[in-house]
Amino acid sequence: MAWTVRDEQVWEEIEKWEGKYFSKQVTDFSLTAYKLFNSSLESLGPMNEKLLASLDDIIFHFHAIIQHRHFDEKKIAGLLSQARIFREDIYYIEDMKKLTIDQLRFIAEKQLARQKAAALFQGGATGTGGLLFMLADLPLMLAVNLRTIQLTAMNYGYDLRNPYEMMLVLKLFHAVSLPHHLQLEAWEEVFREAESSQVEAIFYDGKEDVTSKVWMQQPLKQTGKLLALGLLRKKTVQGVPLLGVAVGAGVNYTFARHVAEASHVFYQKRYLLEKKNK
Repeated sequence: MAWTVRDEQVWEEIEKWEGKYFSKQVTDFSLTAYKLFNSSLESLGPMNEKLLASLDDIIFHFHAIIQHRHFDEKKIAGLLSQARIFREDIYYIEDMKKLTIDQLRFIAEKQLARQKAAALFQGGATGTGGLLFMLADLPLMLAVNLRTIQLTAMNYGYDLRNPYEMMLVLKLFHAVSLPHHLQLEAWEEVFREAESSQVEAIFYDGKEDVTSKVWMQQPLKQTGKLLALGLLRKKTVQGVPLLGVAVGAGVNYTFARHVAEASHVFYQKRYLLEKKNK
């Protein structure tokens, strides 16, 4: 498909989003917290590397579990069915690129709305203070947000059975989860990797490490949230910890909305870059 006036308009919208998002000022408190956390990790010495390797393994296998073949086949079938409303010749994930940018955005926004609702519900359940929900919070948070990026990738025609595409999902999740002042460099790095990806490659031959020591602030934030919710569970209205539910739902929804928005911008830009360079 040829580059259109509408493609140019969306490209400009993406550039404005990037300019506004990445130019946000970082507070002194955030930078101080980042430096303190960094120095704390440095003090762990060799244990730091083992911890990062373990986190990499956990997230990689979590990603694979979420992308279970039977589950994905059903999601792909549903996605292609929605796409055929616009074009009848959509049979494979790669065929999604035959759609216009507005058609792709329409389908993606419906999926992303469901993912944000799932995060809202999951965070609210954690806020009730139940032990099971508290223990499951971090794994479920990972599941919801990794799934958000997976669905967005497939929506724009990228097949996650390709090892490069699978790793890009993980690296994008890492990039958008970093402290804000580090996200631009990581964002650009994921784009560079996407541009050099080997579509037909059987094995991924790039850097396989996904997490970094600074990314570990994200699970630490989740742990802090759980501690706060543990205290808020005592403040109940007719036996329901409403404040805890509100905080849990709000924190998880805010993070999920950020992941959904950033991943949607990423794949729109990638789709348009490929179209522009044809």
